Amino acid sequence: MKITINGQNYTAALDAARPLTIERKLNEPSICQLWLSLPSNGSLAMPLRNQFLVAMGDDGTYYFTGYIAVTPLPEYAGLAIDGPRYRIAIQALSDELLLDQNLMPPSTGAAGENAGTLMTRLVTRTGVTVLSTQGLLLSAPVSYYAPDPGSSWSRSAGQVASMTRAAYRAVNGALTVSSVQSIVHP
Repeated sequence: MKITINGQNYTAALDAARPLTIERKLNEPSICQLWLSLPSNGSLAMPLRNQFLVAMGDDGTYYFTGYIAVTPLPEYAGLAIDGPRYRIAIQALSDELLLDQNLMPPSTGAAGENAGTLMTRLVTRTGVTVLSTQGLLLSAPVSYYAPDPGSSWSRSAGQVASMTRAAYRAVNGALTVSSVQSIVHP
């Protein structure tokens, strides 16, 4: 596994005392948690909030892409020869964080559209253009959709996906939507 933060490789700093976890829930943003033990020579910078984090397998599979959502917290790990050592707790949210920055503008809803088109329209309404919508091809019909006032993009997209028995996912700069149980991850 390879861990990069803002393009810099942090794989060797991954703290083995606490495992990396990626929590996925149906139609909600994914959460990645990990702990780093930075080298004392200062070769790796302290990660900062809003930096881009990637967890990639050795085969090139993207397991998680997203942004550090909270300021990384140091946790005392003990005393070493060169002084105190700290583990850095990192918590990141998947790429939907970009879409969730602002609340969705008010809408009267939509009727008779397919899920892919409706999801694309939700992305367009946020004004964010860095996420690709090419994977939003699900043609399952939505009879009527009215977003909850003041809801985030993730909540609105989750509603659309749930109405069509589908799941959406944002990874590696692209959004996808597919029928539930079409992909199984161990």
